[in-house]
Amino acid sequence: MSQLYKVINFLKNCEEPQSVVSIISRTQVDITKNPSLWAKLVDNDKIEYNTVNKTFSYKPAYSIKSKEDLLDLLIKKRDEGGMDYRELKDSYSKLSDAVEELANEGQILVIRNKDGNPRVLFYNEMQYNTPIDEEFRKMWSEIEIPDETDLPKALENAGLKTMEVFEKKVVAEPKLKRSKTRNRKFKITNTHLSNIDLSRDYVPNK
Repeated sequence: MSQLYKVINFLKNCEEPQSVVSIISRTQVDITKNPSLWAKLVDNDKIEYNTVNKTFSYKPAYSIKSKEDLLDLLIKKRDEGGMDYRELKDSYSKLSDAVEELANEGQILVIRNKDGNPRVLFYNEMQYNTPIDEEFRKMWSEIEIPDETDLPKALENAGLKTMEVFEKKVVAEPKLKRSKTRNRKFKITNTHLSNIDLSRDYVPNK
């Protein structure tokens, strides 16, 4: 693990700005004795350096400090569809707990990977939730969903297409035709050359 990665990873898990002393103490990396490392931290897009307080802090893509902040973000983004869980991971160290709490409360919907980890998060708009007949729920749960890698083949076997593919016809560039050698006709102006075929090499009679 590089020293830069170690320091950034430490700051990522801190909710408050950290002093130089704190960074050295917690990471065992003395950034004051390594000018190159110091410069990389200060210039890093993900790190914010406070020149007044002399502190470093991680600058995530989204400002999330609690599950309420996460819920507010999903509400704001609800018209854009779901949010990728991976894009939110570095914004809040307790993201996983917040997601599970909001999901259990029914405030968000979570699409998960095979291992059960969150993949996409959606705000659950309660007004669109309608009662579903229990028989239909049972039928739905019994439907076998093919694996993502097998899905295109399964759709093909069912006579369905995932998307229309339009093949572009490649128009071959016309080849330049070589001009055929033609016997050129010359206008004879000198009468003493009238009996000589100028289209052939002239070989004098010996």
